[in-house]
Amino acid sequence: MKKVALAIIAIAFVAGVAFAQGAAEEAKAGVVKVVNVTLAEPAKGVANGTITVADDTGKAMEYTVTQSTKIIGVTLDAVTLNQLKIGEKITIKSKAGSKEVSSIKVVE
Repeated sequence: MKKVALAIIAIAFVAGVAFAQGAAEEAKAGVVKVVNVTLAEPAKGVANGTITVADDTGKAMEYTVTQSTKIIGVTLDAVTLNQLKIGEKITIKSKAGSKEVSSIKVVE
């Protein structure tokens, strides 16, 4: 019985550490403004879109937007990349150190 209890505790500990590490790998860019949007053009060999954003200091950053990127509008409805407007304020989530966006949320 003690072995089973120890095994359960060990599994819970390992799962907790793995979950915490995964959460730490998610990076959030804070609130930024949309500067430019480029749509994917599969017919021309461009598989993914890009979004260029600027932070409060005006520093521009470019991210890759894939088909799996979730984009949520200000009213919490799903939107597409071409519906984002220049100057709109958004938050971006991506893996730490990656320029591939996992989600975008419009905040204003």
